[in-house]
Amino acid sequence: MLHMFRLWPCKGVDRWGRMTGKLLGDSVAKPKAPSDVSSDDEGQAMLSGELHQEPQGRRRKPNPWGFSIYQRHLPSWLPQRFALCVLAHLGFVLLYIMRSNMSVAVVRMTTPYAVLENDHLTTRLDFDWTLPQQGFLLSSFFFGYILTQIPGGYLACTWGGRRIFGLGLFGASLVSILTPMIGISIGFYGFAIARFFCGFFEGVTYPAIHSMWNHWAPPLERASLVSGAFSGAYMGAALSMAQNVTALPSMSWQELFYVSGCYSLLWCIVWFAWGAEDPEEDPMITDQEFNYLMENKARHWEDKLNIPWRKILLSTRVWAINICHFAANWGFYTILTELPSFMRYALHYDVKEMAAVASLPFLAMALSAAFGGIFIDKTLLRFLSTTYTRKVTVCITFLAQMMFFFLAGKATERHEFVLCFVGALFFGGLSWAGFSANHLDIAPDYASVLLGISNTFGTIPGIVSPLLTSYIVDQKDDPASWSVVFLISGYIYAAAAFFYVMFGSGEIQDWANSDESQKLTSSRKKTNNDAETGPEVHSD
Repeated sequence: MLHMFRLWPCKGVDRWGRMTGKLLGDSVAKPKAPSDVSSDDEGQAMLSGELHQEPQGRRRKPNPWGFSIYQRHLPSWLPQRFALCVLAHLGFVLLYIMRSNMSVAVVRMTTPYAVLENDHLTTRLDFDWTLPQQGFLLSSFFFGYILTQIPGGYLACTWGGRRIFGLGLFGASLVSILTPMIGISIGFYGFAIARFFCGFFEGVTYPAIHSMWNHWAPPLERASLVSGAFSGAYMGAALSMAQNVTALPSMSWQELFYVSGCYSLLWCIVWFAWGAEDPEEDPMITDQEFNYLMENKARHWEDKLNIPWRKILLSTRVWAINICHFAANWGFYTILTELPSFMRYALHYDVKEMAAVASLPFLAMALSAAFGGIFIDKTLLRFLSTTYTRKVTVCITFLAQMMFFFLAGKATERHEFVLCFVGALFFGGLSWAGFSANHLDIAPDYASVLLGISNTFGTIPGIVSPLLTSYIVDQKDDPASWSVVFLISGYIYAAAAFFYVMFGSGEIQDWANSDESQKLTSSRKKTNNDAETGPEVHSD
């Protein structure tokens, strides 16, 4: 690594530290063509300065926003795009742990505990908050989260998704570390402000990662990479539920914020040091992977975008995705926010047993989201068009979730409820292989903007669902009132599935079409073995 900084920008050395000609002021030798260099004179060529030549057709761009601690290629069995997917997955794990910290910590913060003072046991309470105050504190995250969805998509579209994703997580990690100090100093409103800004920074992450996949995700791997990265959120939710058993008995509530924030800062260092925004900027990518991505790339990064806001907002294809995102998050947030209360008061689980069982649905969702995309890409997308693949996936998974929520409304035994929730979230993870990659299908240039819009609608259930549940469930220990909540979720899934089947699409829209998008559409025809209809574009 040091030789790169010693030599560059010396004459004959590129920015990666590779010598391209003679050094120290000598005239640069013209590289030989690959056919003119034999294996016998390769060593002599290395000594004489006739060194590295880029493969024909390969173009490097400067990487002004990022750097890499590596110059060697990754192993052939681990392409760079999958390494980025693993890192993004871990990033979403940490994002969701930081998002859920307050839900876990508020139990300890508002529960009296015994303290030995002057040889006498006394009871102490850190914060005496009412239930409405606790609800407002938990909702304050979403007030900040919903504000940065569309701006985050625009920033990612113009500045680059990879760096916006990293900056969003970096900001959230700093806020997480500072939350105990701000809250203790200011009080209730200090915690609310900290949670607002944590959501504010996390709001840019979902649309930002979609912008990165516009460069790194080939059409036949979109569902795998997108759902594989997003599955980290559900793994984070499962780990957050498990914290009730593993972390709280041995850690203070302050340490929950410190530990998750510090781990997130370490992740940020690796994220910014690994890879690049674009394959053309990445020094680690192999020639084989680079050429494959260039053949299937949606557009070149230097193209200037003029976002067609009016056409986006009037597109029924976009609204089909928005409604799916709303429905998917309605069921998810209903279970995420209400499952602990339902299991504690209606099903009468004790705290330790409840925490262990409550993590099962989210673990099932994480696994199905991680591997569901691979299954879709390797099966349905090989034989069906993109449009039919997305519609079949959304229809089956949403109707399955509808069925499990209806069954939960009729269940009477504890194990029946648990199985229904596990089944609902398992198919919820699979559904992300359908609609979450659809932004890249219909408008790859504006995928981050579309996800910012759809995730804005997807955030509304995080605010509305708990309020509606508190209005419907007047007695938390009454399973009959909870059944109404589950039936509402089922009907929402049914309506969303119907709308998406009617108006969803997997084709690039005319308002999103460009020269590079036409190339992508043409490549689909070849890679899908003529399963697609060709470079046809559709309007609403």
